[in-house]
Amino acid sequence: MTESPGNEPRSALFARIRQMVDARSEDIRQHLDGNALRLEFADKQRILINLDARTNNVWLAARTGGIEFIHHAGTWRAHDQSELFARLNEAIDLAIASDPRNARARMAQATPSPVPMRTAGNNHMLRNVVIVLLASALIFWSMQRPGKPQASGPATTRTPTLSLNQLHYPCEGALPANGNVSLFPANRMRTGGPDDPEVTLKNDHPHPVLLILTAAESATPSLSILVHAGQVAAVRLPAGRYDMMFSVGDNWCNPRNGFSEGHLLKFDQPLSVQAGKPVQVAMQTSGSGIADLQVLVKTFHPAASAPLPNYTGDGRMQVARHADGHFYLPGSIDDTPIVFMLDTDSPVTSVSSSLARQAGIRNCKAVQPPAANTPAAGCIALVPHMKLGRFALENITVAVLPDTETNLLGTNVLRNFQVSQHDSQLLIGRR
Repeated sequence: MTESPGNEPRSALFARIRQMVDARSEDIRQHLDGNALRLEFADKQRILINLDARTNNVWLAARTGGIEFIHHAGTWRAHDQSELFARLNEAIDLAIASDPRNARARMAQATPSPVPMRTAGNNHMLRNVVIVLLASALIFWSMQRPGKPQASGPATTRTPTLSLNQLHYPCEGALPANGNVSLFPANRMRTGGPDDPEVTLKNDHPHPVLLILTAAESATPSLSILVHAGQVAAVRLPAGRYDMMFSVGDNWCNPRNGFSEGHLLKFDQPLSVQAGKPVQVAMQTSGSGIADLQVLVKTFHPAASAPLPNYTGDGRMQVARHADGHFYLPGSIDDTPIVFMLDTDSPVTSVSSSLARQAGIRNCKAVQPPAANTPAAGCIALVPHMKLGRFALENITVAVLPDTETNLLGTNVLRNFQVSQHDSQLLIGRR
């Protein structure tokens, strides 16, 4: 279906939504950017209405989930024949009921003008973000009387969901293979570029999870990837910012909507993919319910290579400062090569859990780090043999940290040496 001359579907759609919102007494802010209209509430909750300019179909996304409405003969209807504006009005009612602040009266203000939508600042470090959703039940549509909502029950702490088996979506058969990637042509997204960063998905949730990626500030799917319970999958994505939605369940429907009994969850933080920096998205359970999902996003920064050291006539090791301002020193633990970054603020030398596995470090005693400069819980182990450059060391205590990317050379090793610095050169020699 082509767009009507003069962009009538878009104009009629947004004009009617604005008229509907303006007729309400609550303070709901409206932000229009191209084919996307964002409604914002006092508690920062958002409802997004996104128009596909090619098909004139609409995606409606709220914290209760998302649903597509098909444009036909001037109206928009979902697969259950429910009508767009009725569902939008319902979503607004739910948002207002979820927080008393959202019911505040509108203050006198000028007619809102279109403004560009912005995304929050960069996310370069490990984030442990628990998805916080509304504490109210989504009104389910009657199977016997499509399009007419039933009365909602009392608000509970159960995660609100959108159950696809009540929307009569055309569902497929068996669950696809782990790592199955589906591209939606309307968004012309590409994957698999050899120079694109790799995004690894780790599913520690007891149910399969479908990750649905959309363009930033959009609810129209660009790509989805399925990860079976307890499995890992990977895909290469172009650098950029993506919004994430998750469907969790057991009864497979299709790669656009996820599971028929599933819970479509909108993640509040965007996924930032940066050139040359792999990303891991870890999905875990945060409770006993199927929709109790916790998502952790980690961006890996490539480790700096250590400049080859020089040795003076008296046997001291001379190391040049790296371009990033740090000193990196070569070494090994039980013949496993390692690059240390000098950290005089760290009392104990620390290594990543992956390197510890390679080096065969065992009998590691779990500890909770007491200081701010050891941010991750880990364990302490005794390393029988360690080298720093040409210098051999024995029985060195190291901390094994699961969430670190850099191996730090701490003061418990440095105290065995005489260390001096001259401009950008570091000299290390035996005491």
